[in-house]
Amino acid sequence: MKQKLIACLFAGTIALSGCSLVFAEDMTEAVIIDEGAEETDDILSEETDKDISADAAAKANALNQKRRDQLSDDLYSFQIKLDDEVYAFPMSYADFVAKGWEYQGDASTEISPNSYSSAERFQKGELTVYGSIINLGINTVPISDCMIGGFSLDSFQFTDAPDTTTLELPKGILYNVSTLDDIKAAYGEPSDIYEGELYTKLTYSYDYYQEIDLYVDAETNVLNEVDLKNFVYDEEANATAAAEVSDEPTPEVLAYQAPEALSGDLMDYTVEFADDVYRLPAPVSVFLANGFTLKEQDSDSIVAGRDSGWVSLMKDNQEFRTLTRNYSGNATTIQNCFVTSIDVSTYGDKLSFLLPKDIQLGMSVDELEAALNGISYEKNTESSSDYTYYTVEGTDSSLDGYDFTVNNEEQTVISIEIAYQPRSLE
Repeated sequence: MKQKLIACLFAGTIALSGCSLVFAEDMTEAVIIDEGAEETDDILSEETDKDISADAAAKANALNQKRRDQLSDDLYSFQIKLDDEVYAFPMSYADFVAKGWEYQGDASTEISPNSYSSAERFQKGELTVYGSIINLGINTVPISDCMIGGFSLDSFQFTDAPDTTTLELPKGILYNVSTLDDIKAAYGEPSDIYEGELYTKLTYSYDYYQEIDLYVDAETNVLNEVDLKNFVYDEEANATAAAEVSDEPTPEVLAYQAPEALSGDLMDYTVEFADDVYRLPAPVSVFLANGFTLKEQDSDSIVAGRDSGWVSLMKDNQEFRTLTRNYSGNATTIQNCFVTSIDVSTYGDKLSFLLPKDIQLGMSVDELEAALNGISYEKNTESSSDYTYYTVEGTDSSLDGYDFTVNNEEQTVISIEIAYQPRSLE
């Protein structure tokens, strides 16, 4: 499971001389609301109104700029001040490069949902930083549409930077100035501390993927490295994106071809299930076309690009629940995801199930071993005296293949699982 982190957005209002200065979320505009003014149409001319309005707007913009330039006192604001610029992470790639940073890579490179790439180089003048590029959305997007979740900066990177370069953290903690005691006095005891021969690392953790590592040089006893990350899931933005997801079949679904019959090779991953033949991975939509119905309340409706989601299907009053995978780079509906595994047992399952070589539930252990003749498999009896487990491992991954459970008393196959989840369908 992937931990999803939810950011809280705060709106600020500052009272000033009977007026309220209301800041927009992007902090680029301000609106003046006069709380005590009388009607002035008969007192001020239109020209005077314009002059006052322009003057008030100029003052408001100046105050907005000042607020942008002010560094928070909260370490978990995930802000830093580099020279005269305040950065608050996460921030958009566009906003980051707008401050003069040049990405030392290909910004058209795509990043999958719920993924990140660390140690990506950005340069501004003679200074280089290593940024974390994150995509916590539901679609695959180029780096240029991603977020910067934080960056790291150390003494080596400062070597070629101008001597006037400054790095400040909340509560006045300064790079190459503040000591270990200064840091603890400002932020308290860290969540974790590592004391090595060359440095002491103080880690202040707020939540998963939300932390600041501060390194203090053992010789000079001053802060000489900062590593900040704040990977925050934008629930509102993703809800908006989910509402726009198309239910049209993806290219991967359109390319799927159902086999006409079972293959003679287990590594082809064909299965006859509920009287129809499938080759895994198989689209949920194909199961629906073959008479299954979707239990919407027990299924994921939208699945992020290249992510997994659960589906529950019904046929002949029998429920089939399994994990699916979205092989598209963008979010899609569960109908366009692919079933990657099917497991059945003699305890309750009534839908027909047949594998190549006539492997099926209820067959004897001798028949199973005869069917597996010539196929590499593992036989495990150590974990339980009541059952014997046979495993045929797939060629692509140890997670792929077949598992068979034999009841030792009855000497029959009581459960079977087939699983195949390739990384792509190419």
